[in-house]
Amino acid sequence: SGNPEEGELRPQLLDRFGMHAMIRTERDPDLRVQIVDSCQKFADDPKGFRKEFLEDNQEFANQIIVARANLSKVKIPEGLTRKISMICSTLNVDGLRGDIVTNRAARAFCAFDGRTEVTDDDVKKVVSLCL
Repeated sequence: SGNPEEGELRPQLLDRFGMHAMIRTERDPDLRVQIVDSCQKFADDPKGFRKEFLEDNQEFANQIIVARANLSKVKIPEGLTRKISMICSTLNVDGLRGDIVTNRAARAFCAFDGRTEVTDDDVKKVVSLCL
C-alpha cells in the first residue's frame, strides 16, 4: 500500500515506481469537514455526486488527451537534460531511472500546459515527485 506504518517497500519493488507523492493527513478542520461531507454525499448518491463534477472532469480529460497527442512534439533542451543528470548525480541517485523519469515527467507537464519546449520551471515542478 505504501503506508509507512507497514514498513518500507523492497528496493526491487520500489524501483518499479518512477514517480511518487507524499500524502499527508489534512489538518485544517474546515477542509476535513468538507472531505467528510463529500464522502457522505458520494455514499448517498454516487451517480449524482459524479454528475456534479462531470464538466470539470471532462475538461481535464480533454486536456490530457490533447497533451498525449502533442507529447511527441515536446522537446527538452540538451542543457536542461544535462542539468537533470547533474541533480541526480549530486543527490547520488542510484541508476538512471531518476534521470529518465524526470525528463519524461517534465515533457509530460509541458505538453499538459500546451507548450512544446520544456523549461526550468517544468523541471522544478516535477523533480521532487521523481527523486
